[in-house]
Amino acid sequence: MIIFLITSTSRDLSKFDLIGIILGHVIFAVAITQLLDWSWLKNLMSEEDKLKMLNSYNWKDLLVDISVITIVIGMIALIISFFI
Repeated sequence: MIIFLITSTSRDLSKFDLIGIILGHVIFAVAITQLLDWSWLKNLMSEEDKLKMLNSYNWKDLLVDISVITIVIGMIALIISFFI
């Protein structure tokens, strides 16, 4: 059912609309990052805990992180391909 909704919506949107939507989201992401105060993030972990975590990080963790990033990029590409 959802595939029919996506394909019918993609016929109504042009490439110009898609580029506008993507640029709008990027501009919003940059603006919200600049507007919000992110200084509280550095207080989440102590320096000792950060060093312990970084020392225990291995290639398997890196592989999992890369896999998650690849899946997210693939899903974004799939959604964009519906509109092109």
